[in-house]
Amino acid sequence: MDAQLLQKYLRNECTPDEARQVLLYLATPDGQRQLQHLLETDLADVAELHLDTPERQQAQRLFSRIQARKQTVSETPVRPLRSSWRWMAAVGLIVLATGSLFFYRQFATPQPISLHTDFGQTRRVVLPDQSIVTMNGNTTLRYFEHWKADQPREVWVEGEAFFEVVHTRNHQRFQVHLPTQMNVEVLGTRFNVYTRKTKTKVVLNEGRIQMRVANNSNNHLEMQPGEMFMADTETKAFYKKRVNAQAHSSWRTDKLSFEGTTLGEIAQLLKDTYGLDVEIPDQNLREQKVSGTVPARNANTILKGLSGLFDLKVTREANHILIE
Repeated sequence: MDAQLLQKYLRNECTPDEARQVLLYLATPDGQRQLQHLLETDLADVAELHLDTPERQQAQRLFSRIQARKQTVSETPVRPLRSSWRWMAAVGLIVLATGSLFFYRQFATPQPISLHTDFGQTRRVVLPDQSIVTMNGNTTLRYFEHWKADQPREVWVEGEAFFEVVHTRNHQRFQVHLPTQMNVEVLGTRFNVYTRKTKTKVVLNEGRIQMRVANNSNNHLEMQPGEMFMADTETKAFYKKRVNAQAHSSWRTDKLSFEGTTLGEIAQLLKDTYGLDVEIPDQNLREQKVSGTVPARNANTILKGLSGLFDLKVTREANHILIE
């Protein structure tokens, strides 16, 4: 920051906009360092003043009044003038730092809380309204720490997560923003969101939700329990169909349930959620559809379950998986 602007602020000559700019800067580590340097420089200059200068005399009178008040409580001896300036500068630094931090918290743009799960990790998060989000592996969730009662409750998701949304007395909307310019709007419900790369799947377990694209009120779709909304932005495919909703969120209970799922889709799931590089050389095998449930405590139990349930040969070397 320009040192002249900082000096101007210390002389109480700034406009409100300039003062706001300075206070926001002083709340940063760089601002604290520059303020410390400026005060130390001023102290060195003050130490060189003659005793008969008005500045020195005014400082001495101010310090004498402070010391007189302190002596009514204790018999602390008066310190030399140079030490008093250092003491007052330290107090000033603390006051400015505290004030700037308060100003920054009050007026600066709040930053959202951002959470991310590792491959194969699940995490349960309680939101400010006591709604619950269970995050699957390799998933990012963002939300603000405080929600205003007159504004929608908003979260941002990339990956896969299961939502249990509470209903508020004032019917406050709950919005889940997806990276594909799609939004899920609810009042109180339970649903699963899967959104990775070009594919988005939303499966409704309970309640009622509405899918919106790019906040366009004319481009929305109502969903009922047991329905899945599927969108592929690459192929421009969008549809809704009836599914087994429990199967799509079975990962929350350490299980993976498949209903007519191709091995190619399972390979993509293992890559997105568990960080595995799955190779299926036989194209016909990639397109083969399977149904069943396998344990999902970790990647090894999943691979073992796939091998036994679907009669597959699974070879693993580090994170590379070969399925034949």
